[in-house]
Amino acid sequence: MNIDLSGLPDILGDLTLESIASAAVTLLVCLIVIRILLRIVRRALRHTQIDERLQKFLLTGLKALMYIVTVIIVAQSLGVPSSSLVALLGVASLAVSLAIQGMLSNLAGGIMLMTSRPISLGDLAEIAGVTGNVEEIGLMYTKLRTADGQIVMLPNSSISAEKIINYTTLGRRRITVRVGASYNAAVNDVRAALLDAAQRTEHLLSDPAPTAYVESYGDSAVNYVLYAWATADDYWETHFVLTAAVKENFDRAGIEIPYNQLDVRIVGGAKT
Repeated sequence: MNIDLSGLPDILGDLTLESIASAAVTLLVCLIVIRILLRIVRRALRHTQIDERLQKFLLTGLKALMYIVTVIIVAQSLGVPSSSLVALLGVASLAVSLAIQGMLSNLAGGIMLMTSRPISLGDLAEIAGVTGNVEEIGLMYTKLRTADGQIVMLPNSSISAEKIINYTTLGRRRITVRVGASYNAAVNDVRAALLDAAQRTEHLLSDPAPTAYVESYGDSAVNYVLYAWATADDYWETHFVLTAAVKENFDRAGIEIPYNQLDVRIVGGAKT
């Protein structure tokens, strides 16, 4: 792109006190108009459901845009060709956008999160394979606190492209306990022990009711799975209590949880 600024020295040399005064008045009027418009927009945004951080971002963007327009208007009043200024600003904006492409992707993701609101502060959610409570939703990153107290910062660009599971919105979360039992144990006895463990565990929801199934056959054990439901707030504590209750029930019922076994056969005898 060719930008013709060859005539700029002549324009600056032809400036008079009158043209400078006119440009100063134009600048003052533009600044007053910007201030009034920003005040009107700010009041209008307060009556919307838009996130406060997004409101500040929109106001900042609007202010920057109006300042750019002001520069063009003032430059025109000084005799600078507007086409040259627009072209120069276009090249500058293109260079900046290429340099901060990743940042812009995160920013777009942050705006999406604040407008569509798939998650809110305090929600228990699973995002990009990470499960935790939402601590902060920023324009660039979202902060999750996991069950073990770790703080995970997720770029908003990756969040917008990933599956989001909001357990708080669902109001409940499924607990899954997988356990192996000996092939000598009757299936009905194992299922009864699993379901009894669920019935003895507090804070489990009765609807949906707990269920237990044979999931697969392993080398050393029959693998069972127990499904139960709890509220999102009670999930972790209930999960641990239920897991312990399963082991207690197996011990009480004499159901063995076998170790992996390896049969070794010795072929032939020792040579003499």
